Amino acid sequence: MTRGAVLAAACALVSCRAPWTVRPIDADAAEAKAGPFDAAAYAASIWESKVVPAAAHAAGFAEARSAARPVLVKGSGRVLRIDSARQRILLDIAPYDGKPDAELAAGRIRGTALRDALPFIQFSQFVNQVDFAHAANALNDRAEAAAAAALAGVAPGSVLAFSGALDFSGGAMPEIVPVILAREAARP
Repeated sequence: MTRGAVLAAACALVSCRAPWTVRPIDADAAEAKAGPFDAAAYAASIWESKVVPAAAHAAGFAEARSAARPVLVKGSGRVLRIDSARQRILLDIAPYDGKPDAELAAGRIRGTALRDALPFIQFSQFVNQVDFAHAANALNDRAEAAAAAALAGVAPGSVLAFSGALDFSGGAMPEIVPVILAREAARP
């Protein structure tokens, strides 16, 4: 075989892609029986029974702050500033020192922090990554709806008790995605 033929054969092997997808035999039947994934129904089915209890039993902010990945956290914080453009609230987490410690998502929630902080949600539970992403979006929608009433009329100086997902991936300031949010009486 000539050098050119060997090179052509090697290139053909390297660039060859399989014209099929490998899936378990029963996957098509199970998917057809169940229908398409309904992310909103999935989030609704686990919100009160799993998500809220998990957030309620989260670690305190000080303990969770050293985590390298999104984790569940709870605590309270005094509102320092409301950034309406970014839909975030800067919080001074107790004990209060007048400096911002975290941003609370106060509007449209993006990302996967909430889904990724929940220990009972794993990628292997979903048929594909699209359904996994839709689950994150549906959980974010539930978090937005749950927080809306508590955030109405919030002003600097207000104190908020929170439980939710803490995420450090967005930048220097950690972000809290609220699951449980309530106003507390202002503290000195």
